[in-house]
Amino acid sequence: MSVDVPFSRPGHPVPVAGDAERAPRELMTLPGLHHDVRRWRLVEVRLGGGWRPALLTVWRRPPGSTRWVVHVRWGSDGPGPGEEAWAWLLFDETTIRPLPEPADPAPPRDAVVVPLEMTGTSATADSGRCWRLAWIRTDGRWRSGLIREQRRPAPDLPWIADARWGEDRQAAWLLADPATVRPIPAHGQATPAAAAATGKRR
Repeated sequence: MSVDVPFSRPGHPVPVAGDAERAPRELMTLPGLHHDVRRWRLVEVRLGGGWRPALLTVWRRPPGSTRWVVHVRWGSDGPGPGEEAWAWLLFDETTIRPLPEPADPAPPRDAVVVPLEMTGTSATADSGRCWRLAWIRTDGRWRSGLIREQRRPAPDLPWIADARWGEDRQAAWLLADPATVRPIPAHGQATPAAAAATGKRR
């Protein structure tokens, strides 16, 4: 809970030197029309002194500003108290960097869409629910995406995943084939960008 109000939701972590800078309220409330561009991109953002995988969903140019502000989400807003899992941040290449697409040879196929009648039902209301960033192979290229649930329709069937991609316009149940649906390591695990940066410092 926060110091000011008992049982309230904490606003956000105390910033550490080198963290991504949150967009000031004065910039976000300037009068006039904002220029927004919805474009999903898997990124890493510097927060709490470390790098977190995240999904950049919106680019915004406030009226009269020369800087871009970006909407970044690094977790779900689940029930109960906890840190906010999103923010509007001032874009800076030193604190927000793109995650590289999978480097190994691209698979010769796209992710397989599972018909709704073959997806089955969850054992419980929250069974398999998740919030996992992932690279999804569609239309012959990698897309920045999000997995919201995973389940196995029957013991003798493969795992499937409820995924979204393409600026949240596309959604489908996909066969959870690691060749075409690749979850990003969770916070605390090395992502490709972090591993590359660590390798360069050695």
